Amino acid sequence: MVAGGYQKPNNPAPASGPGALSKRTDGGPTQAPKYISGMPYKQGGELFNQQSGAAMAGDPVPVPPVQSPVNPMESMMSGLTPLDAESMDDLPISDGVDIGRGRGSSALPARLTSPINQDENVALIKRYLPDLMNATRLQGTPDSYKQFINYLKNQIL
Repeated sequence: MVAGGYQKPNNPAPASGPGALSKRTDGGPTQAPKYISGMPYKQGGELFNQQSGAAMAGDPVPVPPVQSPVNPMESMMSGLTPLDAESMDDLPISDGVDIGRGRGSSALPARLTSPINQDENVALIKRYLPDLMNATRLQGTPDSYKQFINYLKNQIL
């Protein structure tokens, strides 16, 4: 007599449809690696490479590892150490800002402080301000967003 409770089937899916509706019930000849989105930065690619490097269930032949795409930002950021304690000991955190200790906005590159850039920014804000103001009328819009848009409107118009 068979005991009660869960009985593990002999195959993962012990039944299949009849005739033309029939499908494999053993999961197929191989199990391909799957990319899982939504994981923290770089972990999805690392997990994909791990799956490719070892034989998985139903896969008697190891699949060669797949090269994950190269992140272009990595190569641009490789030589930068923005919070390097040895080279920035003498700079306060407010360096580049017009309040507090530090050199103020004169420390910023010219491309960030040029009047042309500011004029372009003002033109963009004027262009999108009606849409931004419409968003303040939506249900559930935070008061902080409404205050920010009112501030923008008073500064620009």
